[in-house]
Amino acid sequence: MTAIEKLPEELLLCILEHVDNPAPSTLKNRHEPSLELTSSHVRPYKEVSLVSQRWRRIVLPLLFKFSRLRLHVSPESHWLACEVCGERSEFRQGSSSLPSNIDAHHAALFKHARAVGDGIAISCGTSEEKLAEDASLQWAGRFYHCLKDFLVFVQANQLSSSIHSFVLMTDQTYEQAHVRFPHQDATTKDHRYRASAELWHHLFSVIDPARVVLVAPPSDMAALTNSAIDRFGAWAFSDMNFHILEVSTQKQGDVSTAGPAHPSALDFSELSYEPQGFPGVAESSILNMRSWSHLALNEGSFLKAYGTYEYFERGPPSLIFSIKSCIASNTQDSPSRPKRRTKLEHLRSVTYTALLPFAGHLDFRAFLPYIDELDVMIAPGPDSNILNDKSRVGKAELADCWQEFSSAYHVITRPFRTFDIQPDGMPKLQRFVCRDLWLPALQEDLDHVFVPLCLPVWAEMEPGVFVRQQAGPPEHLWNG
Repeated sequence: MTAIEKLPEELLLCILEHVDNPAPSTLKNRHEPSLELTSSHVRPYKEVSLVSQRWRRIVLPLLFKFSRLRLHVSPESHWLACEVCGERSEFRQGSSSLPSNIDAHHAALFKHARAVGDGIAISCGTSEEKLAEDASLQWAGRFYHCLKDFLVFVQANQLSSSIHSFVLMTDQTYEQAHVRFPHQDATTKDHRYRASAELWHHLFSVIDPARVVLVAPPSDMAALTNSAIDRFGAWAFSDMNFHILEVSTQKQGDVSTAGPAHPSALDFSELSYEPQGFPGVAESSILNMRSWSHLALNEGSFLKAYGTYEYFERGPPSLIFSIKSCIASNTQDSPSRPKRRTKLEHLRSVTYTALLPFAGHLDFRAFLPYIDELDVMIAPGPDSNILNDKSRVGKAELADCWQEFSSAYHVITRPFRTFDIQPDGMPKLQRFVCRDLWLPALQEDLDHVFVPLCLPVWAEMEPGVFVRQQAGPPEHLWNG
C-alpha cells in the first residue's frame, strides 16, 4: 500500500480539493454559444475517480460539483420499454389507461402531452396527425427520463448537497418555422412549456444549486424558461443557433418557496406555465423560482442579419424583452395591473454578451434602476476568428457592424453618464464593465465614447472598469 493510500479519507479529500478547476461553463460562457460549453480536456477528478473504488467514492462529490444534463441524447433501452411513453406502450397508442405505480411527475407530464398530441391531431391534416402526436409524446418522454435518470443517480450517491452548478442543454427539439409567438401554443399544441415548469420544480425538490445555466436554441430557451419571444425576424439570424442563460444566487438554499421533500408531493396542476403575453414570463418560470441575484445572457452572433435588407428594423428571437418586462413588473401596482410575483426584484448584476448586436437591441434602461453592476462584451474576443471567416460574415458589411458597435455603447451608457444622471442619483448603477476595452485594437475607438463617464461621478479604475464615486455631480455643475 502506498503512503497516500494510508491517509484518512478526510485528509485525502482535502488534498484533492486543491486540484479543483472552475467549471468549463464559467470559462467559456462568453464564447459563441454552442453545445461544447461544458466540454473540457482538463478533468482531474474524472481521472482520480478511475484510480480505485475507494478514490471514486471519495472524489464523487467533487466530480459532480458541476453537473450537466443533456436532453438531446439517444433514448436508453429502458425508455423505449417504458409502459407510459415507450414505442410499444398501449397507453401511448391510446388503447389503454395510464398504468398503475407510475410516479406523479411522469403521470402529470404525459397525460398533458397525450392530450396535447390529440389536440394537434384534431387540428392538423391527416398527413400530419401521426407526426405531430409523435413529436409531442417523444419530447414528453425525453424530459421525464433524462431528468429521472439524473435524479436517481444523484440520490443513490447522496450528491444532492454537493451540486453547486447545474447546466441544462439541448439541441433543437422540433421545428416552429411559421410560429411567431410560440408561447401562444403552450396550452393547446406545445407541451414543452408545461414540461419545463414541471422539470424545474421536480429538479429543485432534489438538488439545490446556487448557479443554473441553460444552453438551447432561442425557441427552446423560451420554452425552458416559460418566457415569451417574438420570432418575426428570426429567419434573418440564421447563425444564431444557441443562446446561453445563466442565473445565480449568492448562496445555496435561497429558494423562493421551499421544495417538497419528495417529487410525488408536487402538485403540478397548480403550476402557471404559460406567459400571459409578449413580452412576459410565466409565474412558474425558473426565473421566478428563486431570488436570483445575477443574470447573464449570451445571444451569440448577429452577423448574418447584417446581410439582409434594412437589417436595423429586425430583432432577434430574444429573451431580453421578457426579462426586462419581468423586472419592470416590480413597479406595476394598480387595480388594472396588479403587481406580479417575481424574484428578479433581487437582481443585482447583469452580464450581456453577443457578437456585434444592433444598437437598438441594447436598451438596458429597464435594468438600470435595480442593478448595481452591468458587464458588457459585444465584440469578438481575441481568440475568435469569425470576422476572417467568409462563410460566417456572409453578405454583412463590416463597416455597418462597427458603426452599430460604437452606437451600441452610446445607447448603453447614455442613462448613467455623469451629467445625465438624475438629481435623485438614479440610475443607481455602481459599476460598469466594458470587456471590449481590454482589446487594444478597440481602445482608441471606444475611449471617446466613455469620456462622459467622468469624475466626479465615475472613475476608470482599470481599462474598461468604471466604478461609481458619488451619487451625482455637485448641484452647481448640474445647473450649468
